[in-house]
Amino acid sequence: MDLSRAVRGAVAFVVAAVAGVVLMLASATPATAHAVIVDTDPRDGTVLEEPPARLTLTFNEPVQVVPDGIALLDAAGSTIPITAGAVDSRVEIAVPGDLDDGTYVVSWRVTSGDTHPVAGALTFSVGAPSTSVAAAPADPASPAVTVLRQVAQAVVYAGTLGVGGLVAFELLLLDATPGAMPTLRRRLQRTRRLLATCAGAALLVSVPVTALWQGGRGASALVDSSFWRASLTSESALAAFLGLTGLAVAVLACPRAGSATRARWPLPAALGGAALAVTSLSVVGHTRTFGPVWLVLGADVLHVVVGAVWFGGIVGLCLLLSRSSGASAQRAARTVVRFSGVGAWLVLALALTGILLAWRILGSLDALLTTGYGRTLLVKVGLALVLVVIAAWNRYLLVPHITSDPVGLGRLRRTVATEAVLLVVLLGVTGVLVSQSPVPASATPPESAAPRSQVFDEPLGTGSLQARVTPGALGINSLELTLLDADGAPLEPVALPEVRTTQAELGIGPFTPTLTRTGPGTYLASIDLPLAGTWDVAVSVRTSTYDNPVVSLPVEVVS
Repeated sequence: MDLSRAVRGAVAFVVAAVAGVVLMLASATPATAHAVIVDTDPRDGTVLEEPPARLTLTFNEPVQVVPDGIALLDAAGSTIPITAGAVDSRVEIAVPGDLDDGTYVVSWRVTSGDTHPVAGALTFSVGAPSTSVAAAPADPASPAVTVLRQVAQAVVYAGTLGVGGLVAFELLLLDATPGAMPTLRRRLQRTRRLLATCAGAALLVSVPVTALWQGGRGASALVDSSFWRASLTSESALAAFLGLTGLAVAVLACPRAGSATRARWPLPAALGGAALAVTSLSVVGHTRTFGPVWLVLGADVLHVVVGAVWFGGIVGLCLLLSRSSGASAQRAARTVVRFSGVGAWLVLALALTGILLAWRILGSLDALLTTGYGRTLLVKVGLALVLVVIAAWNRYLLVPHITSDPVGLGRLRRTVATEAVLLVVLLGVTGVLVSQSPVPASATPPESAAPRSQVFDEPLGTGSLQARVTPGALGINSLELTLLDADGAPLEPVALPEVRTTQAELGIGPFTPTLTRTGPGTYLASIDLPLAGTWDVAVSVRTSTYDNPVVSLPVEVVS
């Protein structure tokens, strides 16, 4: 088969695999950030004259209620029967109408769009507060489950990126004709199988462990059939299925793609399977909840693909440079030079996508030091910088001399091995990073949320637009819109209104958050206001075929 045709087919297969995952992810409506509670009805500490018929928790993005995640307790700590469900970004709780006077505690646990759990509690009283109140239930999340999930994620990342990168190394970067260096190729295949086995086992473990972690449940839940039904239909299960499929295809097809008797399908299948496995890492995680989708999702996919090529390339170089690989110094040098040439672009791509993702996820420089996610990210960046220095040392000081200096080849072996070890540590840090929240979860809404809410009532054609921005502070805010016609009745526009947020003084924006219809003429959106100052929140409403008034809301953001 003509090699150029094989390469074209491989590229087409890889593009199709990556595009499939990207389109699947992009088709889902993203949230704007890790879930944060922005309002409750009644508010925390409120004393009511009559028992409420319903309690409402409002978050900055759509959430899901975990099984047994909402509880209502009386002052003595006894559980009161309730029913709860999530509607977009609200959790509505139906309570009995015959509540006695006294204080009640609402304990809640939900999952946000990035699959991370968020928990908290609030109190309210009927008639008069109780003289003593049982403490709110502690977060039931098990430290052992959290650590097990972090370990599983680290193994998934190391195994998946290793398999994908080794496929790319053997088929695209190794300086060898098909079928040459059989000893090295057997070692590459054994390494891929080992990494794929570890990653596959970790993927299978991560599905129930993630469900336990999200629900704050113990090992006893593993005997519950409803727990398994929920686990096997979750996004984590979908990501595991895609990852396992990609790993299996890549490991099975790569040996035939690198053999002397190359058939028509193995090369595109091997590269496509590797691409599917690697991009499956983007199915869940923080980047699913930040926009714009095309930018953040594209950066995330590029980040993991580039990371795979780098990690797999380093592991492949370790195997190539071993004394028993059978590779000559000249062939090793040419492969290292080829990988180094690609490596410069890999480092640039990793740096740019890493900066972009950190900016969208953290939102501020302060978060680098004030959140566990930010501090872990700094550790990852530090390791990456050390790796860049080692790579530059290899490329410019050792590689030019290894063909004429046997000592130089030995030094290159040691530095590449060091680079591989540091990359494994970096992937371990990544496993911890994806399990951490970039936003500190608040048990209750900020006490200052109500007074800092900004309310607007602006003309909209012959009608009006009413808006409320909560809490009017740095970070994620809730934008509630109500459209009214000239008679004060709910106005239904021709199309879904559009929102654009801009900070003109600093030249930031426009950002275009997505509105969600919550009722006749009412809409809700989460808007990210990462810097202090006056933000222009422009709401465009197509009230008829020819009329499209735009209302500008000056939102003051304080730090």
